[in-house]
Amino acid sequence: MRHILPSQPVPEHRYVERVLRHSPDSLVRVIAATSPDLPAVRDLGKRDLGPYGPWALQDVAWVSLALGSDARPAATSDDLAEIVGLYLALDDPITHEPDDGLRVERLLQRVTHQQGGWQESDYAQLSRSVALLKQTSHPDGLEVIRPGWDHDLLGCSLTDYVGLAELVWACATYHPDPRRRGRFAVEWYPARDYSEFDHLHSPAQLKAVLRRHFATTKLRLRTSYPTDADPLVRRYTHNPLRSRPLVSGMPGGYLVPVPAAVLRKATPLGLYYTGGDNNSERGKAFTRDVGHLFERYVGRQLALLTDADVHPEVEYRLSKMQKGKSVDWIVVFPDLVLLVEVKSTRPGEALRLGAENFTRLLDGQFRKAFKQVDNSADRIRSGAHPEFDHVPRDRQMVGMVVTAEQFHQINTPEHRSELPSTSVPVTVTSIQELEDAVTITGTSLAEVLRASAVGGGAALRPLFQGHKFLDHNAVLEQGWSAIPFTRPAAPTRGRPVDTV
Repeated sequence: MRHILPSQPVPEHRYVERVLRHSPDSLVRVIAATSPDLPAVRDLGKRDLGPYGPWALQDVAWVSLALGSDARPAATSDDLAEIVGLYLALDDPITHEPDDGLRVERLLQRVTHQQGGWQESDYAQLSRSVALLKQTSHPDGLEVIRPGWDHDLLGCSLTDYVGLAELVWACATYHPDPRRRGRFAVEWYPARDYSEFDHLHSPAQLKAVLRRHFATTKLRLRTSYPTDADPLVRRYTHNPLRSRPLVSGMPGGYLVPVPAAVLRKATPLGLYYTGGDNNSERGKAFTRDVGHLFERYVGRQLALLTDADVHPEVEYRLSKMQKGKSVDWIVVFPDLVLLVEVKSTRPGEALRLGAENFTRLLDGQFRKAFKQVDNSADRIRSGAHPEFDHVPRDRQMVGMVVTAEQFHQINTPEHRSELPSTSVPVTVTSIQELEDAVTITGTSLAEVLRASAVGGGAALRPLFQGHKFLDHNAVLEQGWSAIPFTRPAAPTRGRPVDTV
């Protein structure tokens, strides 16, 4: 395949015109045949991905299916290579913005939020979905996530939903017949194997869930294509093939342009957007419920620490009529106190696109959490509130804000300068980082936290280098063991086991 990249920025219209020279059926089939042979993005150190990032292939498929004509000539693998080369050279706002000191930072926001999610462990994300929404004890007062919520929302149990995503992904990626890779048909799945599922026991039931949540059509993509999108940032916006990664209406079953996108439907983020429709009261209630569960889930992860005592939120009296609350979790190590505030927050589109005011957006999302850490530290140090007597006042204190998704670059000096100042160092940590951090062995997490504090709240993941970790996170392992097709097998750290 030719991998020649243009030397100058490519305008969006040139890229689109090149895509539309070929019929969608043929071009998307080439994409579907190419994707299964590519390494996972997180494995790039072992094998070169070349220009075929899943974000690039998915964009080519989106443009072709939404705007293409079946009357055009068929595409070849060389055509796809040329198209992806144009994609990689697409013009970007950075070439038009004044250099105000944050121009590169805005570019990094776009690129890291576009590509970062593809680099997370499938094993961890799928396990987390079950561990968070099914196995974490439900606090009183949940509005929507009650017994039977998954059947109402998904049309099946949560574990069956995750298992179905794995089945489609595995078939599209590893089917023994190479001609069937990049595709999925319910008819290929032997009826005897339906016993793997808890409730999905027939082809009709599988098809109903796929139609409801996973499948789209060329007509749907065409009618929803954003004709007024900014040509400089369109590719960074939401791609509908992320929400519905299977294409129906083609011979031979569903076409699966990018199989990795199928797994993302069953991650906590995919489920959050499936249930969290902000245009409905039920959707808003769902996201609130997820937030309450996420707080408890973080507590489950902290409880895995073997050298620390974990205490829940403290309610303390301010006056006869007024009470206050501390951070969500207080972790007491022999020589350090960690104050943990949990935020079930995700980067919005303006932040992901690197808007000019993205630093102010960060401040708005994190100001309350940072202040809560600082306020809790003050209350503990003062000794004026007996409710905190179980927390030592003579030890170093550090803070941590745990988020449900990655906020890339947030702990860099450029970003931290725009966040609220605090009397204790505070680091922003995604749940992915925390799940690794609590499995550290051979040393205490307190040592890593002290190193982070020296950097004013530096990110944890770079500080993990040189340390050893347990093979598995016990909470994630419990979630993994509940998923169909994975129950009999030991989990493989970093990726799901092959299911076909």
